[in-house]
Amino acid sequence: MNATANGFPPTAAFQNEQQTKELTEIKAMSTTMPATTVTTADLGNDEPMHLVKRIMDKYGLDTIRKSYQLIRAGQAAKIHVVQPAFTEKVEASLHRETAGPRVVGDSGDAVVERSLQEPRTETERTYDLAKDVRVDPKIDQAPKFEACFGRHTMMRSDILVKSSVIENLSTQALDVIPRRCHRSSIYVVTDTVTDKLYGTAVFNGLLSAGLNVTKCVIPSATDSSGETSTEGAKDLETFSKLADQILKKGVDKRSAIISVGGGVVNNICGFLAGSIYRGITLCHFSTTFMGQVDAAIDFKQAVNHCCGKNLLGCYYPATKIILDPKVLLTQSKRHRLNGLAEALKHGMVHSTDLIKYIVEAGTVDDPDYLDGVVRRTIAVKVPTLTRYEESDFNEMAPQFGHAPAHAIEFLSWHGGCPHHGPLLHGEAVAIGMCVSAEVAYIMGVCTRHVVEEHYRLVASVGLPTCTPDELDVDAIIAKLSYDKHTLSKKPTMGLLKEIGHMFEKDGVYSQPVKPETLRRAFKINIARGVAALQM
Repeated sequence: MNATANGFPPTAAFQNEQQTKELTEIKAMSTTMPATTVTTADLGNDEPMHLVKRIMDKYGLDTIRKSYQLIRAGQAAKIHVVQPAFTEKVEASLHRETAGPRVVGDSGDAVVERSLQEPRTETERTYDLAKDVRVDPKIDQAPKFEACFGRHTMMRSDILVKSSVIENLSTQALDVIPRRCHRSSIYVVTDTVTDKLYGTAVFNGLLSAGLNVTKCVIPSATDSSGETSTEGAKDLETFSKLADQILKKGVDKRSAIISVGGGVVNNICGFLAGSIYRGITLCHFSTTFMGQVDAAIDFKQAVNHCCGKNLLGCYYPATKIILDPKVLLTQSKRHRLNGLAEALKHGMVHSTDLIKYIVEAGTVDDPDYLDGVVRRTIAVKVPTLTRYEESDFNEMAPQFGHAPAHAIEFLSWHGGCPHHGPLLHGEAVAIGMCVSAEVAYIMGVCTRHVVEEHYRLVASVGLPTCTPDELDVDAIIAKLSYDKHTLSKKPTMGLLKEIGHMFEKDGVYSQPVKPETLRRAFKINIARGVAALQM
């Protein structure tokens, strides 16, 4: 299977021919469909499904069906409701694929079509349910009974990139925070360093807008190099303390957790929001370069465990992700480079255009450059999140370099590098990409030239390329056994055949790697670093 020009495989998000054709047809439909205006008099005060039925009676089922398809495709449906309050009712009703009695084998459109045609009972106005279910009288006589159940819930996050949004939050808060949360308790979670810079500003902005806000602050430590980090607080102890504080203060199903900080705070809050009541609203104000290009732009939420990094967590979406590039210059240069590593990773796996911009367009001291990297990296990453399960490319691409990175990062924070000091996540990822290149070469996936390009590109932006020689290779290999992608005691990794193109075999992008191969790759990488220091 060949990759397309931008590095995506044909099965990646929005890339296959069938999806493109379908979207083209729907777009064409939206231009030819006559606009329909529905007046307040047409609507009355009916329950949503009756409301839509009334529109159908006047304007025809075909118009409603086309509008429903357009809404599902993300296009603007040409039904204009004079009274804005009814717009949400109409769209919500058109989205309800389970509305009304469902027949086995029905498509979503068939359910909607029949629901529009059939009046709903008083009970059905409140509940979507299966009624008149017939049970086979012989059910008790079968040697065994089997059943299954399931439902599909869409995960969606809306991203806003806008400078100065934090300092102007008092006038924008009600637009940024979802309306359903405005009358419920809202919890701002930040760390001790970010609190002084932006945590209090976000808290006051929400408070000024009339929202019921409480602030929770987690500790941020200073490592041996003098850099601040919240990595040490990314654990179950912090998670539990926050949960205690929020639950005791008071929360309901429309409450929200607002994270203000970098990737660690974003991740802890994501896991917390996904756990309380099995899910309450989550919003991110990501204030670090790492958070804005990667950590906050995902459904993955996790905390660390004593056995390894990001071992406990869930998949849960932030409703809103607010990114203010203006705040990034308050970070140290090392932390800005830390985020740049993740942006470079996205370029390495599927966008040579992004690599070119990162390497040539400026430096992390330039606010316009930082803004450009944020926007371009998001544009490259989000397609892999939208259709995550279509191909393991969409899983392995964001994880490039992360199997070795998580192991060396975790060990560096737990006494493995007494002289070098702890590695920031992006620094570990930069090294992990170079180790992955050595693995690819050993396995015959790429040429030596491709390996050297990994080292050159990573070094060109000021990131480390080699594993600290203090780290024990056997300890690294042992820690890799806890990696999520380790199967049958073999780590599986995404590898590059060329810069900008991942290697695949029979349509599969995750490649099993023998521990001996990894051990050899780490030794080569460490030796290279030692030799460079001696020059």
